Amino acid sequence: MSRANRGSKPARVECHKSGSDPLFHLRHRMIVPIMFIGFIAGPFVSSSVFAQDAAAQKKTQADAPSQDQQANTQTPIPLTEELHDKRAQLMYELMIAELAGRRGHMNVATQRYLDAANRTDDARVADRATKMAVWSQQWDLARLAAGRWLEIDPESAEAREIFAQILLQSGQPEGEALDEFAKLVEGSDEPDVVLRDIYILLAREQDTPAALAMLRGLQSRFPKQFEAHMGVARLLYQMNDRDATLIALNQALKLEPENGEALLSKAQILSDIGRPAEAIDEIADALKVNPDDVDLRIGYARLLSNMGQYAQANDELKYLYETAGDDSDVLLSIGLLALDTKRTDEAQRYLEALRETGDHRNQAYYYLARIDDQKQAFESAIRNYEQVGEGDLYLSAQLRSAELYAASGELETGIERVRSLSSLLPDPAMQPILITTESRMLQDVDRDEDAIEVLSGGLEKFPDNGDLLYARALASERVGDKDSLIADLNTLIAAEPNNANALNALGYFLAEDNQRLDEAQIYLEKALSLQPDDPAIMDSLGWLRFKQGDYDAAKRLLEQAYELLPDAEIAAHLGEVLWVVGNKSEARSIWDKALLDAPDHVKLIDTMERLNP
Repeated sequence: MSRANRGSKPARVECHKSGSDPLFHLRHRMIVPIMFIGFIAGPFVSSSVFAQDAAAQKKTQADAPSQDQQANTQTPIPLTEELHDKRAQLMYELMIAELAGRRGHMNVATQRYLDAANRTDDARVADRATKMAVWSQQWDLARLAAGRWLEIDPESAEAREIFAQILLQSGQPEGEALDEFAKLVEGSDEPDVVLRDIYILLAREQDTPAALAMLRGLQSRFPKQFEAHMGVARLLYQMNDRDATLIALNQALKLEPENGEALLSKAQILSDIGRPAEAIDEIADALKVNPDDVDLRIGYARLLSNMGQYAQANDELKYLYETAGDDSDVLLSIGLLALDTKRTDEAQRYLEALRETGDHRNQAYYYLARIDDQKQAFESAIRNYEQVGEGDLYLSAQLRSAELYAASGELETGIERVRSLSSLLPDPAMQPILITTESRMLQDVDRDEDAIEVLSGGLEKFPDNGDLLYARALASERVGDKDSLIADLNTLIAAEPNNANALNALGYFLAEDNQRLDEAQIYLEKALSLQPDDPAIMDSLGWLRFKQGDYDAAKRLLEQAYELLPDAEIAAHLGEVLWVVGNKSEARSIWDKALLDAPDHVKLIDTMERLNP
């Protein structure tokens, strides 16, 4: 069955440091939802407010005139009673607000907090009223509460930021929100930092056109700020408007011609629109001015690699390695880039240097294990995988380590390790992954019936799980159980009509079995419409066209698939089509090349022996 898959490549993760950013909180939270600890732990704002009012009352009492002095005055009501009434009313409003909030009556809670905010000059009450209104999406009250907050504390960047967001969310005139965002920029000593934070905030908005309009407004108001143009460029790129992105980037580069982010972004755009040579020239010129710009050089190496200029890309990586010293971020970046470009020996050297630094420990061990794995140095691969600690790579490393134990002849050890992970993964969604891994290990040693039993047991625990159904269908094919194969794939397609892998698998099986070809065509054409660049699906549809006698279409599809993925099974199919139409020498050439990479591939060998005995 044609089920070739392409793996995804790891991306470099950029870390951002806060520094003295006045709006750093923008990077770490969205306006909604906001959790209120007070509903769980009891009133915390009210107690602090009451304490302040009590202190004020004590001060008033200490400053109040004596009884003899009062007798000689015309004061009709003692000041202490006035404060007592004010404090009592405030206590009442806050108490009702907290009780209402705990019971889920958000309308009442928000209104009471707003009433309380209007009775005190404590900004924390207005803060709480604002966030409660935002959390419950009561935009009219939120606007009033945020306005009160700003009235009490007009210098609060957080209050102004949230006020601007409320205006944006509540559909107020665009200019009002823009005014508030502009005040944030104008009130900061680091306007570019604030503009970047505003972009991060607006990029989360579901209403992308409104976010773009806001960023364009800031661009107009602050034309001399680099980040005003970059914010527009970033959002336009997300919107896939390459031409407009390029215009905004050029405006940014007029202000900072040597800015690495802008230069690399422009290079990517130029490459996207078919002008890669121009992109390379621009980065090369920038590196002449700033040869020590590490990020720019890494981007240059990646651009060269993407264009297939591997020798030049490798020269850049060597330069970075020689000048990096013990810079772990650089070593990780060049190690992964070398791995991406299949420069395995260089990648190993860079990652070993990274391991010596002690930083990025999990990544160093994981990718060194991957290299050992590719080289079939299984003992070393297992040791490295087992050094990977908790984090994003942990499960993948442990599962692959277990598979390698099995592949090395220690099947029971491998299975035991997979099963031991079950108790460490409380998330039920992870359990099917463990089950399919165990079944795959059994299949690798030709224990297909045991693999099916494991998958069937998994389906009893997780009925209709798509991954388990798909895995059992493939396992059923291996033992020749066509009925179970078709039943499981039909069940999966009924539950997930747009599951391209299932559609491809069923369509290919029917084509390979030379039955119900019209039905197979429906499945495969739909699969290709869902994943138009998938070489495995192209191969399946091309093989179907061959079975239908449409050799031209078959050849075209199989050539496209083989160009994307020079897989042995695709080579077998393409070679057979070429053989049948009379291009026997070309067929032999493709088969011979595929045999070098997969000398034991059963499908390829069978095809060659059948057609060219």
